[in-house]
Amino acid sequence: MKSKSVLKLTKKHLLSAWNNIIGDKADFSLEARIFHAVAILAVFTASINMIINFWIGLMLYGFIVIPLLGILLLGYYLSKYRNKLNLAVAIFAIAFNFLCGATYFSSEGSESVNLFTFILIIFLLSFLTSKKQFRIWIPITILHVSTLFVLEYFYPDLAKPLYSSRQNKLIDVAQTWIEVAGMIAIITMYIQHNYNSEKELAKSRLVALEEINDTKNKLFSIVAHDLRAPLASIENYLSILSKVDLSPDEKKSIEQTLLASTKQTSEMLQNILYWSKDQMLGITPNLVSVNLNETLGPTILMQQTLSHEKKITLTYLIAPTIHVIADVDMLQLIVRNLLNNAIKFSSPGGEIKLFASLENDKCLIQISDTGTGIHENDEADIFSIKYKGNYGTNKEKGVGLGLILAKTYIELQNGEIWYKNNPTIGTTFFISLPNS
Repeated sequence: MKSKSVLKLTKKHLLSAWNNIIGDKADFSLEARIFHAVAILAVFTASINMIINFWIGLMLYGFIVIPLLGILLLGYYLSKYRNKLNLAVAIFAIAFNFLCGATYFSSEGSESVNLFTFILIIFLLSFLTSKKQFRIWIPITILHVSTLFVLEYFYPDLAKPLYSSRQNKLIDVAQTWIEVAGMIAIITMYIQHNYNSEKELAKSRLVALEEINDTKNKLFSIVAHDLRAPLASIENYLSILSKVDLSPDEKKSIEQTLLASTKQTSEMLQNILYWSKDQMLGITPNLVSVNLNETLGPTILMQQTLSHEKKITLTYLIAPTIHVIADVDMLQLIVRNLLNNAIKFSSPGGEIKLFASLENDKCLIQISDTGTGIHENDEADIFSIKYKGNYGTNKEKGVGLGLILAKTYIELQNGEIWYKNNPTIGTTFFISLPNS
């Protein structure tokens, strides 16, 4: 177990060091980071190449690597610390074309390892260069290699033998092939990794954009219909008052209807404001140890008044010793919304029960009703912005934000919320919170 943690920590430090070398994603483009990686890897492989050249007796080619190392480090410096990637790439293209071309014939021409290097140059330039540079350096490099081939075709004696033995040639070819193939593989994997990362990021952005669009449509729907309708009713009532003499009974009937509509609209507006604030600014809960009975008592009593008006029985049982870690305002809003929904979807004569109990280090709050239950078509989206809300048993209208708020606020308090649904006997919602 200890060795695994050490390996994990070592891997983390190595990745951090490598990211420092190639540059942070936020500060450098993908092309710049690849160039930095290529420059550092090339310094490493060129150093190995220099040692092997000295070992097999190619002293001149070993010394040629020294200025090459300087060019690689200069390019790295210009790109990473001077933000001059295009200049660094141009120096890289000129230097490598010159060195490979200058040593082409003296190292056996088309049988030399320089061809591997030319392939690597074209591979790197194909994605390191800008559009303008691509049109310059790729044709120049291809023309350069083609010219060398043509010259060798017509003047084969230009190509001179280089190696003192077949074994030395094999060593040089093998190590160059391994270096070039390895670098191409590493860079390709790095590009693929970045592509997959960007693809996942694009997917998450698309999902976020769809959620924003759903949110916008939901708000427009609320403003266009759910908030406008009660205001229109009040406007109509005032218009009638100014034109028609109503009897006291008629006035009372209309006023009761308007009062119920205004209450629903007020609750709706409160949920919208809480939800909008959370969407725009985010909310940080103030988590403290609270007595559950004292915290929820006033909220439950208020809902009992509403349930009584609808002839629904609302009872609750919370032991006075239960304490939870919660944000008082959030917890009250959650329970108010759940009780309000239970009342809304229960018929006169129905029963609602709230019960709290302790289970290990958690407090479990259950709110059950004998209402209409949740329609199976709504169950998948009931905690999401896609849920449109339904009419209650007395045609009470909701906008579907209460449960979204409940889930969001419960999770902010390190709790959970779920439900059991039975369309014939009602719904039970469960809230789990840390016990203090």
